[in-house]
Amino acid sequence: MAETAAAPSAPPPAASSPLARAEHFVWLTARVLEQRIFAHEFRGGGADPVETALDAYRNEDGGYGHALEPDLRGPVSQPLHTAHALRVLDLIGRCGGARVERVCRYLTAVSTPDGALPAVHPGQRGYPAAPFVPVVDDPPSDLLATGPVVGLLHRNAVWHAWLFRATDFCWQRIESLENSHPYEVEAAVAFLDSAPDRPRAQAAAER
Repeated sequence: MAETAAAPSAPPPAASSPLARAEHFVWLTARVLEQRIFAHEFRGGGADPVETALDAYRNEDGGYGHALEPDLRGPVSQPLHTAHALRVLDLIGRCGGARVERVCRYLTAVSTPDGALPAVHPGQRGYPAAPFVPVVDDPPSDLLATGPVVGLLHRNAVWHAWLFRATDFCWQRIESLENSHPYEVEAAVAFLDSAPDRPRAQAAAER
């Protein structure tokens, strides 16, 4: 029986084109994961190779580690790594099913008492981290970590018990924002873009 031919990849871009220069940069500097993402987005590559590359960062607790987010090194799962993984799964249309159920169990396990996520779980202690990323024993809830994750899960119609209190936290934090910084605003927008209560999201965005 003849083997099924693989789907042809997109033709190579012209050598002097911006896409060709970007591809050259990716091959010079990117990790396998980013190479697979580039192929998926621009060269007709499939989702399976992207997910296979992402799986190298997944831990048995359902979270992701191994410097998926480069500011935090070491093998331990962290909310920021896991948020990065969810963005990749969303990009390739696979942010659902058993893989996301495992992620939600991890999020439940590392949440703060009010049901949200810390920026850095104290399990990071002892492993390298960027100097601007503090590791404390009792980290507070953080919109920067929680907002994008909750937004992605809502956008993909994921339903899990973890989302209820995490969503409430995001509303409370966003609606009480006074002074902020660009990264926190970005996290707020990531939540508001996909929050189920659209009139409330519109009102919060207009504050």
